[in-house]
Amino acid sequence: MPRPRKSAFDPPYIEIIDRLIARRKELAMSQVDLAQAYGEDQSFISRVERRQRRIDVWEFVRLCRLLKVEPGDLLADIDG
Repeated sequence: MPRPRKSAFDPPYIEIIDRLIARRKELAMSQVDLAQAYGEDQSFISRVERRQRRIDVWEFVRLCRLLKVEPGDLLADIDG
């Protein structure tokens, strides 16, 4: 079995983050707005969006809920 990679620069991970960013922008939310709703500061969202900080599953689900999108819908058609 191949060893899973944990790079924030793998194409599927980049696509997930790009979709989170696109959804945030669709809702006309700033990074500050999302960070406040999440309970962090803006730099947290910035680091995530610039792929300087990987998010775990629970963080992903929380972000999806705040962005009013089902996690499964956001992951649809991601090839990994």
